[in-house]
Amino acid sequence: MATVASRLDRRPRATRDRATQKGRLLETIRHLGCVQLDTISVVSRAHETALWTRLGAYDPGLLGELHAPDGLLTEYWAHAAAIIPIETFPYFREAMDAYRAKYEGHAWIVENQDVVGGVLERIRANGAMASRHFERPQGRKPEAWEWYGGKPARQALDHLWSCGDIMVARRESGFQRVYDLTERLIPQELLGWRPTAEERQRFFTTGALRALGVATSRWIADYFRDWARPYSTAKAVAAGMKTLEAEGAALPVSVEGISEPVWLDPALLPRLEDLRAGRGRPALTTLLSPFDNLIWHRGRMADLWGFDYKIEVYTPAPKRVYGYYTMPILHRGRLVGRIDPSLDRKNRILTIRKVFLEPGEAATEGLAKALAGALWDFAGFLGAEEVSLIAAEPEAFGGMLGDALGRPAA
Repeated sequence: MATVASRLDRRPRATRDRATQKGRLLETIRHLGCVQLDTISVVSRAHETALWTRLGAYDPGLLGELHAPDGLLTEYWAHAAAIIPIETFPYFREAMDAYRAKYEGHAWIVENQDVVGGVLERIRANGAMASRHFERPQGRKPEAWEWYGGKPARQALDHLWSCGDIMVARRESGFQRVYDLTERLIPQELLGWRPTAEERQRFFTTGALRALGVATSRWIADYFRDWARPYSTAKAVAAGMKTLEAEGAALPVSVEGISEPVWLDPALLPRLEDLRAGRGRPALTTLLSPFDNLIWHRGRMADLWGFDYKIEVYTPAPKRVYGYYTMPILHRGRLVGRIDPSLDRKNRILTIRKVFLEPGEAATEGLAKALAGALWDFAGFLGAEEVSLIAAEPEAFGGMLGDALGRPAA
């Protein structure tokens, strides 16, 4: 049910129709509630990969169009920095107010009021602007760890965005944010509406249950969060779930191996009945970004799939077990392994440094064929014309996969 709810059981029929692709992108983001952004681009951006995983190949430019000129998407701290549907903006206004209250007395903000105010006024006067439009002060060169590049205006932009004074109008080449005043981007009816605390709680709870399908209060609470803290507590979620349960909007279920209360989205009941009758089993084999919605909660990965996962980007190279940017392999509803990929954009080669199957996972030709198809599909989305496999564990699976990769999927 978890993969069904996350739109990872099967894909819609492939299409080149741009309107259909755009509609699917928007509907998928609305269903998931948000799609996480990340600056790492070993193969592709996290949000682009998450949508490819569910929809197959699409034109990433259409995603940009949904931001601007369509005005149907924006960005905020929904699960770290994330894409959100524009109509959900009001539910994050309390978080924006809380950010302002927390940081308005921060030493940097106090000492740089002229910078913050100046950035806001320039955008007000000149229209949408990016960090590149602001000069870095003369003086010392920035340290490597200074994410803002020694440019105070960039810090000010981030602060104003977190406060809700400005929003991301669009992304330009190099993944650079372009900001404009919030009142120019958000429809007036959304700007003027503030949901109550009860409405916010219900929005975050029902949205998480819809995207997760089957969940505990801990998993639901963790789904929508800023860069450090969930927007709701597990205790508050548990209380809210009792109300939803009474309304028939959440169904208590038991899941083997999980002792705490678990709820099911009732919209999934027809699929559950089909699965129990042996129909409609997950058929998709694909790859997951380390920032995919399905695997945000690592404890959930362990509880539902027995999969121990850690992104090793920040682990020193000698201590890495699987690789810098490993991507889990989803095969027919199960997490069966992971790959360590890299993309040579110049030569259009997708390299798999190593593929790892989970302990106890059988190395079969059927799995190799399915994974090869997923790798060629991913390569096509990335613009790669070659898939190169270096190693595999177990070694025997490498031979099977290598043979299967020699026959690109139709």
